[in-house]
Amino acid sequence: MMKKQIAALVLGVSVAGGIGAGVLANALTTNTPAAAADDDKGTYKTIATPPTRAAPATLKDMVISPGRLGDVRIGMSKKEALATGLFDADTPPPVDGCPVLPLTWKKTYGDLVDVGTLGNGEISSIGIRDKAPRTEDGLGVGSTYGEVRAAIEDGKPVEAGYSQSGLYEYDPQTGGWIGYLFDATVDQLKDSDPVTFVEITKNAQPGLMRDGC
Repeated sequence: MMKKQIAALVLGVSVAGGIGAGVLANALTTNTPAAAADDDKGTYKTIATPPTRAAPATLKDMVISPGRLGDVRIGMSKKEALATGLFDADTPPPVDGCPVLPLTWKKTYGDLVDVGTLGNGEISSIGIRDKAPRTEDGLGVGSTYGEVRAAIEDGKPVEAGYSQSGLYEYDPQTGGWIGYLFDATVDQLKDSDPVTFVEITKNAQPGLMRDGC
């Protein structure tokens, strides 16, 4: 009788142990987290980041070189110039009686720079009155005659009209020019005389003049 009770007890424990192991195994093999992840798939959304608009370049960021100022080059079409974001199109003239201006620099730049165009709107000239833009050699408005003359190979001043004179830098590979204007005649130029105006052109030497329009 005692042996039968012991045997029954062992059998009961084995059955209970089997059920517990089965429940545990089932818990370990059930893919509950994966199912939850599948349910959450639809809750994740891609949010598009709005494009950021680059700030306009400052004059200090623009390097003067023969035939160009920063990203603006002589010979650019009107469409190409507007694509830079630096210009406005078809601006009313500042003086009555003058034609509409195909291109003008954004108001951010005021009258510190100007742009000349051909009849089709192509850029033909850029004028600079601000001290910020410089060449790679550090030349620009405010540089002295002595500094410009020392940096330009075979630089000789020429008369520029209105008792003024100019020095010119030319790149034969690109046909680009830089003209530096001084408020003194050639025979009166001193090393300390400053550049008062810079003009950039291509193929044609800068005239270093601006008309009333």
